[in-house]
Amino acid sequence: MSISKVGNDLKQMLFLVYFKDGYVKPVIASTQTQVREIIAAEKERNVEDIEKIVLEQNYYPQNEDYYDI
Repeated sequence: MSISKVGNDLKQMLFLVYFKDGYVKPVIASTQTQVREIIAAEKERNVEDIEKIVLEQNYYPQNEDYYDI
């Protein structure tokens, strides 16, 4: 197992955003705060309509860890 030199706060993770009307939107971000900022910036849906934000545990981006040359 390699140890990433990238801090955990920079790693992209998949969050599933559940809205009150039943819509589920996948968002790639580093933190839940960043997820809320992305939703607000898109202006397609209101941040107030978010029911919950769930981190998808079984998602592993290919570029999560890399080897420095």
